[in-house]
Amino acid sequence: MLATNSAADALQTPVGVWTGLIRRDDQTDSFTISFAPDGTIALRTPRSVGTGIWRADQPGRFSYELTEIFTPAAGRSGHVQIQVEAHLEGGAYRGIGTVRGDTRDGTTSAAFTGDRLDGGPAAWHDVVSLGAQIRGRTLYPGDEGFEEASSGWLLTVEHRPAAVVVAADGDDVAAAVQFAAEAGLPVAVQSTGHGKSVPADGAVFIATGELRELSVDPRAGTARIGAGLRWGEVLTAAAEHGLAPLCGSSGQVGVMGYLTGGGLPLTGRTYGFAADYVRSLDIVTADGLLRTVSPAQEPDLFWAVRGGKSNFGVVVAAEIELLPLRAIYGGELYYPVEDAGHAAHVLGSYLAWVKEQPEEMSSSVTLVRFPDVPQLPEEFRGCSFVQVRVVYMGEEEQGARLVEPLRALGPDKDTCGARPYTQITEIYQDPKNPVMAHLRSALLHELDDEAVEELVSFIDPSTPGGPFPGVELRHLGGALNRAPGRSHAVSTQGAAFHLWLRMPAPAEQADAVRKVADEALERLRRWDTGAMLPGFLFDHDSAPERVRRAYSDADYRRLAALKAKYDPNQLFRINHNIPPFSDGERTGS
Repeated sequence: MLATNSAADALQTPVGVWTGLIRRDDQTDSFTISFAPDGTIALRTPRSVGTGIWRADQPGRFSYELTEIFTPAAGRSGHVQIQVEAHLEGGAYRGIGTVRGDTRDGTTSAAFTGDRLDGGPAAWHDVVSLGAQIRGRTLYPGDEGFEEASSGWLLTVEHRPAAVVVAADGDDVAAAVQFAAEAGLPVAVQSTGHGKSVPADGAVFIATGELRELSVDPRAGTARIGAGLRWGEVLTAAAEHGLAPLCGSSGQVGVMGYLTGGGLPLTGRTYGFAADYVRSLDIVTADGLLRTVSPAQEPDLFWAVRGGKSNFGVVVAAEIELLPLRAIYGGELYYPVEDAGHAAHVLGSYLAWVKEQPEEMSSSVTLVRFPDVPQLPEEFRGCSFVQVRVVYMGEEEQGARLVEPLRALGPDKDTCGARPYTQITEIYQDPKNPVMAHLRSALLHELDDEAVEELVSFIDPSTPGGPFPGVELRHLGGALNRAPGRSHAVSTQGAAFHLWLRMPAPAEQADAVRKVADEALERLRRWDTGAMLPGFLFDHDSAPERVRRAYSDADYRRLAALKAKYDPNQLFRINHNIPPFSDGERTGS
């Protein structure tokens, strides 16, 4: 390769990105080609990718040779060898080459013309060959659709991957994992982006949104679901047969992140975690193999993935049990807060009420104070509210009797009543569009009067300023605190409540809201069990020392040992990471 010593000399070499046309016979095709200073080449066309080498023996003249591989999008397989002699004409180059190999007519001649787009190699230069085996779409920085494919519902985490594979099937996932392993790049996986916690910078990013397999077996009471589905879709399909999955508060959430995080259903006290009802998983592990795991096939890995999330591979499909649930009794009771004393009365009454409830009653209470900003309707600006939400798995009359003490507190709005199970996610009215919100969580002991005082202080209308945390307490116990039939790495560790802090805020307020969340958790420390749920690890909670809190000591040691077995090199580390350990020793990076 010709050495260059100045900007002027650099213009006499092809280093940079070029776009142009290749003409051979009666056919004209477009291409983009990247020349790097180390003498390597990367090629992209609408139907192929290529890699090779170039050299310049004198200023303005260079040659290159590369292997062009047809992608699945070309509708054909194989490759061709291309050799080109070229020269530069200012900002353009002209070249004559030969094309030989897998062509219809043997060796052919071709004319190349290109215009320089950029003076440095392309962002996709080192990962261009990823697209050679992908039947779906392979997207690189700057491509149309790249930003959309790597974004997601939670906007507080921004991904800047090296490439995005929009997988069309499990084979695409396996090919992407194999490529990443050979290239020494981490793998990130995402469906809807509700569970984003760690930026996927420099990673091979696998988007599973197009893995949309869905079938219901009413006789077996099961469903087979692809990783690209959302719970609303599964709800609808199951309801046609009088069946239902154990979903959470939003029908927009992706099925696989929810299941592998354990899945805290709105009916959790009655039925336990959604992970209890997973019968098998199809997962691509770090060795690029697509495995089906179940209680009978690789049971240790089956145990680990349900709770370990993406630490062990990319789940592409699952078989789950459905339940014969057609209707529920549930809804929301909405209490405007007049002052701190009123809020304490409502919250204290709720905490006393839950102690008397059967396992068929699942519920939560949310304390929220809206900022006084013009973007909100006038009736909400600067106002505080307590919201109680209930889901009862029983007869309507009994549900109404159980909710009566809450109605006696005088809610301004009461939507409780019988409704089809398909409407269960409407109770929470979670936002459907992407949000900029900071999320934190904890597991709490039983709460006393002092805890009520602390919680109410977060939404006290008499205190000025902000921002203010939205605080949700989900009542646990019941089936959630019992060992499941199919054991997994998820547990409440005996907690009475799940604490969920949600703080919508623009990017410029990120530091302020994080500080408020930290302060809120510190003030509640005496009721904190020290444990967490693996499906709720966001922001600071994705730090290694806090990830450990999501598991019992015995479960964490088992997970770390299995990580050492299935992913010793930490290919899957863009997540709430569990480092690999074996016999107490760290392995990999």
